Amino acid sequence: MGYLNGLTTRRRLASSAAVLALVVTFGDVTGAAAAPARAAVAGISCTGWQYDTYAPGMTNTLQPTTVVLDGDLNVIDDHSPTGSCVAVGSSATAGQQDQTLPLLDISCTQLFVVSPPQTIQWNDGQASTFTGTATTVRGASNTVLTDTGTVVSGEFTGDVAVFTLVAPNTAFADCGTLGGVTALDFAATLTFAP
Repeated sequence: MGYLNGLTTRRRLASSAAVLALVVTFGDVTGAAAAPARAAVAGISCTGWQYDTYAPGMTNTLQPTTVVLDGDLNVIDDHSPTGSCVAVGSSATAGQQDQTLPLLDISCTQLFVVSPPQTIQWNDGQASTFTGTATTVRGASNTVLTDTGTVVSGEFTGDVAVFTLVAPNTAFADCGTLGGVTALDFAATLTFAP
């Protein structure tokens, strides 16, 4: 009898260990309500283009200017020939930014200092608004505008935002004219990271 009781006890322990392994591996399979999951980490990195128009045209003198943004991240149109997006924790694969920023004090040498709130509409039906500070660096062949800040609302809220725009210096050739630069087509890179 002792042998059979020992065998039964070992079988019960083995069965209990197997059930425990299944629960650990697959979760509760009995249909009981599970505790709510913590929010997943989400971020996105995209490339594309941003076509900006300026009225009046930008010159080398700081002046109030209305800026119209047409930003396309992984969306192909007249001003955006190519792009890509890779997301983690989101189904977004493309985004657009169509926005008018009225009367900003800008010039060809100072595009932005404090970035106004900018909103990206994602193709998953959500949006992200970010703000930050911007720097403009005129290199040997390109002008690079880097906007660094935080996603303040919508999808990816709380993520660090880095938005980089690059245009060739030849695009700024009309800065010294009375009409100034009325449009720029920037290569764009946007990253929202936790």
